[in-house]
Amino acid sequence: MYRNWIDSNKITRRSEEDLWAVDFTAHPMLDPQFTRHPSRLQALTRVAYGRIVQDEEAYRSELARLFFPVDTDCSMQELKRMAAEFLVEADVYIASTIDLLPHECRDPVLPQTVVTAARDVRDLMGLSFYGDNERVRYEARRKLYLAQMLLQIDHTRDIQDGPAHKSYFENMLNEGIWSFTKQIHDMSIGFRLDEDGDTIIYSSRPGPGDQRWQFRSTFIEKPLGRRTVALDILYYNCRFKRAVNPISFEVVDGQHQVVEQQRWGDMRQQTSGSILSKMIRKGINNPQEIGDIIGAMFIVNDNEALNDLLGLLDSSIGTPLGWRNVTDTLQDMPAGSSLNIYSSKQFKVFKGDVDILCDSGGSPPYRYPVEIQIYTMESYLRTVCGLHDANHLALKLRQFMYGLVPRIFPKEIYGTEWLQPWL
Repeated sequence: MYRNWIDSNKITRRSEEDLWAVDFTAHPMLDPQFTRHPSRLQALTRVAYGRIVQDEEAYRSELARLFFPVDTDCSMQELKRMAAEFLVEADVYIASTIDLLPHECRDPVLPQTVVTAARDVRDLMGLSFYGDNERVRYEARRKLYLAQMLLQIDHTRDIQDGPAHKSYFENMLNEGIWSFTKQIHDMSIGFRLDEDGDTIIYSSRPGPGDQRWQFRSTFIEKPLGRRTVALDILYYNCRFKRAVNPISFEVVDGQHQVVEQQRWGDMRQQTSGSILSKMIRKGINNPQEIGDIIGAMFIVNDNEALNDLLGLLDSSIGTPLGWRNVTDTLQDMPAGSSLNIYSSKQFKVFKGDVDILCDSGGSPPYRYPVEIQIYTMESYLRTVCGLHDANHLALKLRQFMYGLVPRIFPKEIYGTEWLQPWL
């Protein structure tokens, strides 16, 4: 998994941090101890199973409550079909997650066949309480819980409105920034890591042995007050988190190129895989708390250009009072919120959430957040340099290995030896 591009030393955390020290408070159904210790939630689940185990109408009513408002009529056949879709999605999510592991680590955590073959909520509830062994009981419960979370994501208004919110935001940028475009041109940048192991040396004239990156720069000229801002925006992308394809590296004609590689590609077209993973590893149990459902990324030349871009954004989408959760590590004295716990201290970015005031078509306007990230040329090249501590794929590996894996493959069920070859 991306090992050709990453120094393996960059994916490890400090030795005093225990990979397996997991807090399951936000996701108790993923806790291996869930059925071992009495709790009201466990009792409620057992009562629900007792209610539906032999009563078809009670089972139909229970399924209907998952998908429809109270008193909505729907046939058992249709409800089972709908439930099966989400259970299959849970299986695909686990299988796709296992595919991200090294080959030698996959077989020990493959789900039990009796669990993957189950496509019925009632059957899985029975397995979760009365399965032949502890692993079967855990995997049945995990499958039910992941399916329930995927359904919860589907029912979240910010997710449902995501494409419309993205379009609304991009229309604001089209009017406020891109309509002032004077020129678009391609440029090739050669870069390498300096001997200090931190600084990126780069040039528009790549030399022998340099890594290369292609930018399509958009030159903007826009009057702002008494002056005209002239700015090269080297890169821009806006994405809806549910539809995003993660960026990966591939060698093309001896150069580093950006290619799209879809993760959880076997899930439905609008995949919830990245949202589900973030909820699990960050201990979030409400999709409404995901602040980057809509995200925008910009790359500019330097800090001065970043200031100009902030001015353009301010004139287009809102005021400085609209920014929240700002992190700025591009200054000599970093300011604002702390970075992700898996981020390198050498990761340099300006980012924050901007509340966009949206016209709701006759109803009172409402706000939704867009996470904006702005990189300078040098700070971005750090994230694509395989040997740099701020490498973006190394960050993703740390998030995956230390944030997700121990939460869905807990040591109490699978042990720890299976992962040792890669740690």
